[in-house]
Amino acid sequence: MGRSGQKAGSLESPALVLSGEYFHAVDAKSRLTVPAKLREAIDAKTEGEGFFAFIDFDGVLCLYTPASYEKLAPVLVDTELRAAKEVRDYKRLRYGLAEHVEVDRLGRVLIPEKLLVRGGIKKECAIVGCQDHLEIWDRERWDAFVKIRLPEHDTLAVRAMELAESRAAEEPDAMDEQPT
Repeated sequence: MGRSGQKAGSLESPALVLSGEYFHAVDAKSRLTVPAKLREAIDAKTEGEGFFAFIDFDGVLCLYTPASYEKLAPVLVDTELRAAKEVRDYKRLRYGLAEHVEVDRLGRVLIPEKLLVRGGIKKECAIVGCQDHLEIWDRERWDAFVKIRLPEHDTLAVRAMELAESRAAEEPDAMDEQPT
């Protein structure tokens, strides 16, 4: 839990690494307690206060810190991309339906009812640390996902590493480009 190390010579702050699964119930007022271990892993000075909540890939409700959420935006600002209807529609859904939620003194966030409905969350849920964000799953849906995908762990890991290596090969290392 907490923050990972930096790349040698990197001037960037350590990356946010959220991990673990936790089970909580959404209360009658649509509040969800963010586990203390996850709250402690987030430095409000560098990550910002509260979370941006929205439905992300696979219809999963996600909570991003303001800093992590901000990192999503630059990719789609390019003028040529803005001309593509799919990009505009995606941005409308991603940003238009996102809600900023505050964490109260008891570590709870008020999740708008419409996001709970869109995410298929009833009462019992799983809060899952996913590196730079939290995912909120309906408990039954999470358990079913794990049951199906856990036996595929090794295959998924190999594919994820292949994609990461391919991506790294496409992007030159900023440290290599600096004059010596």
